[in-house]
Amino acid sequence: MTVNQRIIQALKAFNVPVTSDFFGGGNNEYITFNYENDKGEVFADDLPTEDIASMQIHYFLPSSKDYLKIKKDIRNVLLDAGATYPNVTVLMEPDNKTRHLVFECEFENDYEMEE
Repeated sequence: MTVNQRIIQALKAFNVPVTSDFFGGGNNEYITFNYENDKGEVFADDLPTEDIASMQIHYFLPSSKDYLKIKKDIRNVLLDAGATYPNVTVLMEPDNKTRHLVFECEFENDYEMEE
């Protein structure tokens, strides 16, 4: 399962739209995510033995909604999906009506190995 599929599957339980890179659906609550970095780690014979995806998951919600429990819940489902413990930044969008939580974590990429 790809990193994108793991993230979408994990966040499905929140019943908000989840998409990669950009959301243009007009909802006032949604989750989108993007690759911050994709890199090799743990090298042997000058080649990486692991491929790590640094991800940013963005949760947008009305500023009037309490976000503390859902922040904890999103962290937990990301951990269960194989992410490292997410760092979270809480931002307020310029309209002062939208809160923006940014979860930053890493996943090991799963690729089908050719034999």
